[in-house]
Amino acid sequence: MASGDHGTRERILEVAEAFLGQCGYHGTRLHLIAQRVGIQKASLFHYFPSKEHLYRAVVDEGFGETEETIRHVLTTEGTPLQKVRALIEAYVEMVAAHPDRTKILLRQSLGDAPEGYQPIPDSQRLLAALVKFITDAQEARVFSPIDPLALVLGIVGMVAFFFTSAPVLAPDWCVDPWGAANVERVKQHVVDVVQRCLTAGVVAPKRAVA
Repeated sequence: MASGDHGTRERILEVAEAFLGQCGYHGTRLHLIAQRVGIQKASLFHYFPSKEHLYRAVVDEGFGETEETIRHVLTTEGTPLQKVRALIEAYVEMVAAHPDRTKILLRQSLGDAPEGYQPIPDSQRLLAALVKFITDAQEARVFSPIDPLALVLGIVGMVAFFFTSAPVLAPDWCVDPWGAANVERVKQHVVDVVQRCLTAGVVAPKRAVA
């Protein structure tokens, strides 16, 4: 793909992500995406043969960036708790940088997606990697025996809530949801909750007597 084509494709994905987050799959119109990008609607089909293909490409790109970031953190040096903090902070920053991705995920959970759409299989692989990371730490008696999958899903839900529902339910508490101060506050809240869950009742192994 020529560099110009690649740039146009990335711009289409960027604009489509915004429309899908704000209007949903069924409310998004391809001619408006093309208009925003500055191309003809027919030209859009040169890059994506259908609205469904465009939707899948937007979701796949978002997941790809998330997976790359998470796997990078998992392979870095540090204690399990240090990695948990790094994972949460990186995830919150990604959500804050791409607010429409979270909206797309929430809309998808309510059925606003292409007919017969199934989540990408790679998401199961990433969930399995996170579950294994937590399970390994539990077996080493570093983390409490909490359900690993429920914890991971809870983190995703908690972060999404802070950025989407909290501003509606508690507008005085969350004046600027996407501002830097709130992003840092969300990081700290989520880290605090998760660390308490993972360390509750954990007893450090006794040192051997010389």
